[in-house]
Amino acid sequence: MWYKITPNDTLFFRGGMPFTMGAESWTEIIFPPNPSTLYGAIRTWLIFAKGSLKDFKEGRFKEELGMPKTNNLEIKGSLKIKGPILLKGELLFPSPLDLLKNKENKRDNILEFLTFSEKPDIFISDYQMDGILLWKGVGHMEEAEGYITAIYLGDYLSGRKSLRLTEKDELYIVESKIGIARNRVTKTTVKGHLYHVPMIRLKDEKLRGDVSIAVWIEGVEDVPESGIIQIGGEGKTAKIEKMESDLLQEIEDTSLNLNNKLFKVYLATPAIFEKGYLPKWIDENSFEGSYCGINLKLISCAIGKYRLIGGWDMAENKPKPMRRAVPAGSVYYFQILDDSDVQKVKDVFHFKNISDIYPEEGYGLTFIGGVS
Repeated sequence: MWYKITPNDTLFFRGGMPFTMGAESWTEIIFPPNPSTLYGAIRTWLIFAKGSLKDFKEGRFKEELGMPKTNNLEIKGSLKIKGPILLKGELLFPSPLDLLKNKENKRDNILEFLTFSEKPDIFISDYQMDGILLWKGVGHMEEAEGYITAIYLGDYLSGRKSLRLTEKDELYIVESKIGIARNRVTKTTVKGHLYHVPMIRLKDEKLRGDVSIAVWIEGVEDVPESGIIQIGGEGKTAKIEKMESDLLQEIEDTSLNLNNKLFKVYLATPAIFEKGYLPKWIDENSFEGSYCGINLKLISCAIGKYRLIGGWDMAENKPKPMRRAVPAGSVYYFQILDDSDVQKVKDVFHFKNISDIYPEEGYGLTFIGGVS
């Protein structure tokens, strides 16, 4: 079930860097929020929609929503999400990292593909994979920071060109909030405790529609049609409502040809892998492995800088372990080593969460595309 989340005000989602009162005056912001942030907000909403916090602690919703930690063991239940994904009439996905934008002509926002080819014999590097990604065109290119619509993502996965980038400032703006700590007794300001917090405000345009956040919810029965959830820092609220439309139709209609035994996996949300950028099922030396019955070899990839994923453990009242995540937009190129067909590959990787850690919370949402 697709649900649409529309904020009632600005939003604040803090990154993984420390922000200690009196030590730092500027905090980083991430957007869209980490999947775990949204998972926690939805889980809390469902707890109170179905009963109370007391019911949750006593295990009344254990099968679907889990239970608090007991003896350092947490039961999560069957609740799973896919997302978050930005929404403005249609879904908007982080630009794939094997696409580039012309640095000198930024107005047209046309994206160009990196070319995949086998690593030549004269390639001198400690790079160990069999394939490489190269820019063979003309012009000064740069990373395409922004989003592509669901229609363009379908074109990208099918290998069709002429893709256009949607800039971040078309979707949201960052507003500055300045504050300072006060002494609770004297009510006076505390020296050295001035701070700055960037807030996200999603754009609302009457002609082009508002920007919101979409999320797929599964594994729970009797989910309310709508409600109010608390999301992000400072107790901000947002409206959540069920959507009837098929938001993935443009992507599902893409043509995919695996005659060359090659395909790419695009990450729509960050993924946390046990071996850093490598999923746990891939051997670090041969880059081969088996996933859900498909024998594969990783032959190339386009990966961005890692994102720090942390959070706060409400049950233990302490920070969660900090983990490095492969950012959304990263792309992995695979070679099929057995006789698996298109449908089997699609069933395993298309619109699935493949993260080694916290996949039920929305990490590692993938779509597959062809490699020409």
